[in-house]
Amino acid sequence: MRIRRLYGINLASDFPFAAHFGTVCGPPDLTFSVCLEAPVPALWQQERPVYQSPWRTEDGESASLLYRAPGFEVLRFPGVLDFYLWPDRVTCHLVDPRSQFLVEIRLLGPVLAYWLEQRGCASIHASAVVLEGRTAAFLSTHGGGKTGLAAALMRAGGELLTDDLLPVEERGGVFLGHPGYPQMRMWPDEAAWFLGGCDDLPLVHPELSKRRVPVGPDGFGAFCDRPLPLSCLYLPERRPEARGPVEIHPVAPRDAVIELVRHSFSPFLVEAVGLQSSRFDRFARLVRQVPVRRLSYPSGFDRLSDVAEALLHDLEC
Repeated sequence: MRIRRLYGINLASDFPFAAHFGTVCGPPDLTFSVCLEAPVPALWQQERPVYQSPWRTEDGESASLLYRAPGFEVLRFPGVLDFYLWPDRVTCHLVDPRSQFLVEIRLLGPVLAYWLEQRGCASIHASAVVLEGRTAAFLSTHGGGKTGLAAALMRAGGELLTDDLLPVEERGGVFLGHPGYPQMRMWPDEAAWFLGGCDDLPLVHPELSKRRVPVGPDGFGAFCDRPLPLSCLYLPERRPEARGPVEIHPVAPRDAVIELVRHSFSPFLVEAVGLQSSRFDRFARLVRQVPVRRLSYPSGFDRLSDVAEALLHDLEC
């Protein structure tokens, strides 16, 4: 099996990932595999789920459910994928082989976010960029503009740390942001602005127009492959008008904690399994050390250079 490095862990797997990862030597922290048959008898289905997502599929089912069985858990995406989670391995039962493209999307998002959370590493919806030794993270859910902001700073000389999932680890009283993997996901208009087009880039999802953008020597910008202390967390608010100043304002610690929870992965799942209290405590310590600021900026790709300049000045202060 190849050992890949992402999110601060060594992942061993033979799965044909579309994303490119840095390979490393050393023992794996986690082993991942995919199978077409359930790896253990599905007696866990007879139990009541510990968690049911409030989000619904087109069939009216919960989008995801968590079951607990002796020695393992199952994170189920009904009719599509079942992820069996042990302390040192994850096995995906591919319920619907037509949905193999979803294996990577779910594993690198909610599944690993939950696995990391159980080990005291908070997972935040954020893009992060390292610029002149300073690490800036942009907290936002899907469609919030975090990738465009990261790309603007990369164009100004920054290195991508992660594009969607930011694992935050507290180590020796310092909060570190762990690198993801050298890839971004851009909508066609973003790719057109930063890359000049996207026709030759693979789709992230066959039913969406978002594209995979490699980062590094053969792609866009540069990638930082080492964990670094967080310098500032930004809450971006993109205004509909194309005019006006770029504004950056501090966020009170109490409000900052709420925003961190709101922009974390699977907050309802974390609460259902009893991890929310420790997450609150961790975020409370985080905001005492790392400033959190609101970033309000006008719409338009042509204004991102102004935003990048304002961020550079703010990070230097």
